[in-house]
Amino acid sequence: MRADPEPSGPGLNEALAAWAAIGVVAALVWITYARLPAIDFYNVTGTGFWSGASRVLVLLGWPMSIAAVALTAVAADRLLASAPPPRMRRVTIAAAVAATVLCATIAGPGVIDEADLDAKPVNALAAVGVVIALLLTLAAARRSGVGRFARDRPGDSAAIVFIAVLLVAGIPWLLANVGVYAGDIPGLDTIFMSKQILPEPGHPTLHAVHLGNHEGLDGILLAAIALGLRRVLPELRPTRLRGVLGGYLALMLAYGTLVALNDGWNEQIVKRGWTDVGTPKVLNPAPNPSTALLVAITAVLYLAAFRVRPSPVE
Repeated sequence: MRADPEPSGPGLNEALAAWAAIGVVAALVWITYARLPAIDFYNVTGTGFWSGASRVLVLLGWPMSIAAVALTAVAADRLLASAPPPRMRRVTIAAAVAATVLCATIAGPGVIDEADLDAKPVNALAAVGVVIALLLTLAAARRSGVGRFARDRPGDSAAIVFIAVLLVAGIPWLLANVGVYAGDIPGLDTIFMSKQILPEPGHPTLHAVHLGNHEGLDGILLAAIALGLRRVLPELRPTRLRGVLGGYLALMLAYGTLVALNDGWNEQIVKRGWTDVGTPKVLNPAPNPSTALLVAITAVLYLAAFRVRPSPVE
């Protein structure tokens, strides 16, 4: 992609759309986990209003904080591009650094534990980071407006088709998030695994696709936000941040897609007994071949779709 000439900072339309999607997912998770018994879900306890809030707190840590880091960069760049007074500039940079560091706490040992998805006090750190990122976005919109809608970028059509395919494959997760099994929908019950009981250790009544939030849907959300924010990359100021954000968005896309692929493959292919061969597991990156593949895909995506070439005026 070529940089836009004389950029005044990235527009916020895509960022605000991302925040809206995050808000909708969080609200649905809160409602679903509050109204249904814990036995319908996976590795949570309790039910009611505060149990729903607990699950949302964990959700803000993973995956929302991953997206919040990218959204922080976009908001901060727009604020800094508006030539703020020195004090506002210092506050913007400090807030962006604080949001990023707080969001990064999800990488700490035991902060996000698939075997225990009840909230812990440490989960609040990443949630605070997400809130700071949202406040930065709102502050940028208030000071500079939301900006123009980014013009068509090369690859936009392919990105739309790609996300549409992921969403169709993710229909069981979309329904599970509102507390409905795909198997209860006529027609879908013949396409997707969902209500079949497939016990696992500690989960004697586990369904093929349990109700509630799924990492597969979270992966789709990360991929969609990465592709959305890709559209504003050429509008960022020609600083080091633009290249770093491009690499980070490429990583988000690769990571989200592989997480969704692994979850969907396991639920719809492996659980049918068609194969016992899994896909790369990158949910918790570690020094292994799966992470090496993630890095390789990220590099290819960056060079092919997320690298911004300087414009002639730069």
